[in-house]
Amino acid sequence: MFEYESEDLHTPISSDDEGRGDKFPEFDDEYAHGEGRFELGTRFATVDRFKEVVKDSFIAEGRELKWIKNDKERVRAVCGDQECPYLVHLSYNKSLQCYQVKTYHPEHTCARDLGSNTADQHWLSKKIEKRMSTQPHMNTKEVTDFLKEEFSLCPYPKMVYRAVKEARDKIHGNEREQYKRTRDYCEEILRSNPGSSARLELMPIPYGLSIFDKMYICLDACKQGFKDGCRPLLHLDGYFLKTYYGSWLLAAVA
Repeated sequence: MFEYESEDLHTPISSDDEGRGDKFPEFDDEYAHGEGRFELGTRFATVDRFKEVVKDSFIAEGRELKWIKNDKERVRAVCGDQECPYLVHLSYNKSLQCYQVKTYHPEHTCARDLGSNTADQHWLSKKIEKRMSTQPHMNTKEVTDFLKEEFSLCPYPKMVYRAVKEARDKIHGNEREQYKRTRDYCEEILRSNPGSSARLELMPIPYGLSIFDKMYICLDACKQGFKDGCRPLLHLDGYFLKTYYGSWLLAAVA
């Protein structure tokens, strides 16, 4: 019977480990995909960080991950192949006041499974988010190529699409929620740019809440520049917004 509350390590310590006492290594967060190494006794700041590292290693090795114990203070993971001896168990160490790897059998005896479904939508989203933060206009095909090149993964197109949308929502904020802030935005324009103009127009819906229709903004600095030095020529430029809700962005250029 596995003793979850024990502070002991459940793999024999070698002679090289004797005398270390409580000087167990702390996991180094700076690692490349598939290179997150830990050992018996390694300390982690949170359970979630440990789970992320384990999941990364399984995806990199092309194996199926199975969580058989998973709560706020302890987590136990095995290989999806019932014959494979891989086992890792992490729980809270009260004396060290951290989460610690208490049991670790790192060897796999199963074959690699390139069709493993361990890489789910949320994992893909986290990896995509890092790249999209510097390349915000990546499309689904570019993301698919990125996943294949960096992680040797070929997930289903629908999963990639959902992961891209999830990553964009995290980076840019949910579009629906942003439309709710348009009135606040207009008020901030008027507060921080005295002399500016900001108009918000809503579309009334019978028996429902009004929805966004259009918004007009003219910053005072642009207004004064137009009055002081523009040529008597105006050009109205339009741009389609490539977002979920679409619409136009119109700009008057003097």
